[in-house]
Amino acid sequence: MKTIRYTLVTDGSSDVALKPIIEWLVAQHRPEIGLIGELAKDMGTVGLALAARVPQAIRLFPCDILFVHRDAEGEPLQRRMDEIDAVTRDLHVKYVPIVPIRMTEAWLLSDELAIRSAAENRAGRAPLNLPAKRNWETVNDPKRVLFDALIAASGKSGRALSKFSPARQRALVAQRTTDFSALRGLLSFDVFEEKLLEILREI
Repeated sequence: MKTIRYTLVTDGSSDVALKPIIEWLVAQHRPEIGLIGELAKDMGTVGLALAARVPQAIRLFPCDILFVHRDAEGEPLQRRMDEIDAVTRDLHVKYVPIVPIRMTEAWLLSDELAIRSAAENRAGRAPLNLPAKRNWETVNDPKRVLFDALIAASGKSGRALSKFSPARQRALVAQRTTDFSALRGLLSFDVFEEKLLEILREI
């Protein structure tokens, strides 16, 4: 089995939720490839600018494929793609941009059972009020939608609810989603898959 190393550069530490999505998608297209992935973190005082973080990530976390995440946050998808390309194209590394519309949490709304499992109440039946797929990329605050769904799924109330942290449980949603194919048809995910396929064909 061929093994490749990848590094994920994200907007924030909570976007580590993208790792299971990356690994699922690679397995769909190249199941013979083994993956070793790292989240680029603790990179020193490089600031928030991609132009500083991306080269530092390559130095500290050498890899075969660099995944660069940037939430669109209301900006056109192509503008964010161009930002990533501008800081990465001359660094002599294979790279794949990941640009969810709004934010990563929009990609975590596809699996109700995974949300219930992440809330540690897999058998719960409380309605989660998740938006229809056609609205995942247009909902104003997908993070709030996901957090509200996790709270509802937990079935907790009172003191138990006050101790429940949807922010902490968020990463478990991606880990407990076994099939991300429902994301196909979302513009941002389809672009991500297309860019990844271009790189996988070269390996």
